[in-house]
Amino acid sequence: MLMKKLLLFAAILCTFMSFAQAQDATINSNRVKYWVGTGNNEAIMIINWCEPTETALAWGFKFSEDSMLVSDMLAAISAADSRFSFSITSSGFLTALDYTDGTVTYQIADGDYVMYNVNGGFADYANLQYFHPGDYIKLGGLDCADLDENWVATWTTSIEPVEIPGVPVADVTISASEIQYWVGTGSNEVRFIVDWNSASTATAWGYRFDGESVLVSTILDDIATADSRFSYEGTTSWLADLKYFNGTDTLTISPDYVTYNVNGSFADAADAQAVHAGDYVKFGGWLSAQKGECRWIEDPAFGDYWDYAYVWTNPVVPVPNPTSVANYDNQKLNVYPNPCTESIRIQTNINDDVVLYNLQGAMVMSTVAMDEVTTLNVNELPSGIYFVKSGNKTAKIVKK
Repeated sequence: MLMKKLLLFAAILCTFMSFAQAQDATINSNRVKYWVGTGNNEAIMIINWCEPTETALAWGFKFSEDSMLVSDMLAAISAADSRFSFSITSSGFLTALDYTDGTVTYQIADGDYVMYNVNGGFADYANLQYFHPGDYIKLGGLDCADLDENWVATWTTSIEPVEIPGVPVADVTISASEIQYWVGTGSNEVRFIVDWNSASTATAWGYRFDGESVLVSTILDDIATADSRFSYEGTTSWLADLKYFNGTDTLTISPDYVTYNVNGSFADAADAQAVHAGDYVKFGGWLSAQKGECRWIEDPAFGDYWDYAYVWTNPVVPVPNPTSVANYDNQKLNVYPNPCTESIRIQTNINDDVVLYNLQGAMVMSTVAMDEVTTLNVNELPSGIYFVKSGNKTAKIVKK
């Protein structure tokens, strides 16, 4: 009689587990930020940690084969992303999954067991289990898993995409105290910057106003009206090009596409974006920009996607007052040898400031030209790309 009751209880328990198991959480591939591998086929790897707080993260994996082993995916992602590591026995049993982002460390190790599924269903040992295009592989700790009667583990925690390794590129700007030419009147100040990638430089105006805020389109119009050297094409809601005559050449953004940021972050259309005292507005080419911070956009009309704030790393120089334009034709800048190893010789006007910037826009060396040719010792500088600025001229050099 007791045996019958135990069998009945076991049957009821299995039935309950079967109906009670929650739906496995997953993530759409277009939300994944960090992809490892190459090929036209895609799969997603998800890991659900139980401690210190229940967290689920996702990587993308690209491959060209018809199928691959789960153990090979784990090895490839671990090799590409130093933040992630795993341990596996010779028989294919996973014993540890670790991830650290520099702030928090997630671990599945002693005291818990690593479980996993493929598309929310049964999975064999990691060195025996194949996955195919479109599959997702989900691993996690037993402590926070839901199990069905066949011991298939699922997890319901919302999944976030793993960030691309590295710090987002920082935008290069200029301080208000360095601005030479100001447009407008008032007690509030905004910096207006345009990056001219073809000239490896960016130029900056200052804009003054009263009131709590001002539209970016107003700044564009007022600067274009006050400074005949600057103009734009298109409308303030859809800019086709920006132009600036520096006394020798006309700098343009075209044939690149015009985009911009506010304080290195996201911005709306210029005729809808308000800025405040202390802000800066920076325009530049989309193809020549680098990706800064990102955000997930859910758009019923165009589909969901990742949106990036675009930034530029060329050094920023202040636009001189229009009365100084006549002096442009007399300015010169020649830098040699390029590439260089130990020193560079800079031919410029006597008494001109000579400044050397690194790729991040930080000043690494400066002097005043006492002769027509100035020599700078760059032997101690790390290899890389640098910019020499003198007067309104900028030259790019390569240090080997």
